[in-house]
Amino acid sequence: MTGAWQLVSYTATGADGVTHPLGTDPQGLLIYTPQGQMSAQVSGAGIYMGYAGTYEWHGDRVVHHTIVGSAPEWEGVDLPRSAECAGGLLILRADPSGGRPALAATWQRPAPTPHPSQWPR
Repeated sequence: MTGAWQLVSYTATGADGVTHPLGTDPQGLLIYTPQGQMSAQVSGAGIYMGYAGTYEWHGDRVVHHTIVGSAPEWEGVDLPRSAECAGGLLILRADPSGGRPALAATWQRPAPTPHPSQWPR
């Protein structure tokens, strides 16, 4: 799972059904390093959310241990996510809690970036 992932979709499922809080074309980047650090940044529909810290895998679950976050409630907390890999996609789900809906972020590997020696001059 290490490496970079690009956001494909971000949905919330609650009493009103499925919604797209970041719109239908969200942007985002999720990075897991081999050394155990992580960063997640997402935006869309005028909203930006992000946090960074460390991570641990426990079977089909990952826990993001945040250090910094774009909101105070995301700093210094553990954010557990269920994880599923299917068809080249990584789907991370947050269970509903405290009246908040269930969230699902779907990620794919980004296209390779050319080496600087291949950049146009």
